[in-house]
Amino acid sequence: MSSFLPSRPGGRIRSLAVGLLLALAVLLAVPAVGVAGPARSGGADVAATADRLTRALGAQGAGAYLDTSGRLTVNVLGAPAAAQVRAAGATPRQVTRSTARLERVKASLDAARTAPVGASWGVDVASNAVLITVPAGRGAAFVAKARTFGAAVRVERSPAVQTQAFYGGQAILHGGSRCSAGFNTRSGSGRNYVLTAGHCTNLGGTWTTSGGQTIGPVAASSFPGNDFGAIRISNPAALDPRGGVLNKGAFQDITGAGRVPVNSMACKTGSTTGTTCGRVQAYNVTVRYAQGTVSGLTRTSICTQPGDSGGAMFAGSQAQGITSGGTVGSCSQSGFQSFFQPADEALSVYGLTLL
Repeated sequence: MSSFLPSRPGGRIRSLAVGLLLALAVLLAVPAVGVAGPARSGGADVAATADRLTRALGAQGAGAYLDTSGRLTVNVLGAPAAAQVRAAGATPRQVTRSTARLERVKASLDAARTAPVGASWGVDVASNAVLITVPAGRGAAFVAKARTFGAAVRVERSPAVQTQAFYGGQAILHGGSRCSAGFNTRSGSGRNYVLTAGHCTNLGGTWTTSGGQTIGPVAASSFPGNDFGAIRISNPAALDPRGGVLNKGAFQDITGAGRVPVNSMACKTGSTTGTTCGRVQAYNVTVRYAQGTVSGLTRTSICTQPGDSGGAMFAGSQAQGITSGGTVGSCSQSGFQSFFQPADEALSVYGLTLL
C-alpha cells in the first residue's frame, strides 16, 4: 500500500485562472437568531444558520452537520440547547461529548508523535468522536494510544494518502512537476499572485502554464505544518488572470467564502481529474504525510489524484479550500479520502484578496 509521497507529474493543463476563497471558520458562537422555515441543505444560508446556532449554544453545542436527508442537525448537550435549535428550524441531536473534550483528545494525539505515515485524525461531528484512519499493518503504538480514550475515538483502517500536486482548474509546471493553480489573488499593493499547495511551491523556481507561458516565481511557501504557497504573476497583462473557477470546463463565478456544514456537497477542480464532487466529512483534521505533518485540513470524499494539488474546492458560489492530498489509486476504493487546506488562512497570512 502506498504511503504519502510528493506529487507526481502528469495530466493535462488548462490556462491559469481561478478564484475561490475558503472559509476556515469553525462553527462558532453569537446571539441566538431564528430563521424562517426549516434549515435544509443549500449553501450559504445553511452555513450561516449553523454558525449562528453554534455561536449561541457555546459549550452546550457540539458541532453541526447535514443528515442523510439534507437537514441541518446540531449536536447538543442538554434540553435547553435542543429547544433553541428547534426554534431556529434545525434538528437537535443529544450527544454526550462536548467539542472541547473531543478537541482535547485530538490535541493529545497530535502530541503523541507516533502516528504512521498515511494516517489522519480529527473530530467527526456526526459520530461525536475523534475519527482516526490508519493504513493496515501500521501504527500499533498510535492506535494503542488512541484506544485509551475509549468511546471518544473511532479507529478505521484505510488506504494511505499522500500529497498531490496544482490548478484552480488549470495546470502549472516547474522542472517536470505539475500542480494545479488554486486562486488568483491581489495584494494590497496591487500585485497579483496565484495561491496553490505549499508542497508544490516548496519546489521554488518559476512556474509556467501548459502552453509554456510564464506565470512567475514562487513568492512564499508554507509546508509542512500548513500546505499553501503563492506564486507571483510576473506579467498580469499578458497572462490575464481572472477570478472564479473552471467547473467542468466552463467559468463559474465565486462570490464569497464560507464553510459548509459537515456532510454538505462540494466540488474541486484540478488538472488531473477535472471537476469532481463529494461530501465534506470533517474539519481541522491532522494528516501525517511522508514529508511531515499538516494540521487544520478539511477531509472529504471528493476524488483527487496526483497533479490535482493546489486545485480549488468550492460549494456553489462559495470558496472552500486548496487541494492538499489524498488516497492514490481508484477513487472508488473503500476508505478513499482527500484533504484540503482552508484557503482563508493562506489569504490572511499573505494579506491577499480574491480577484
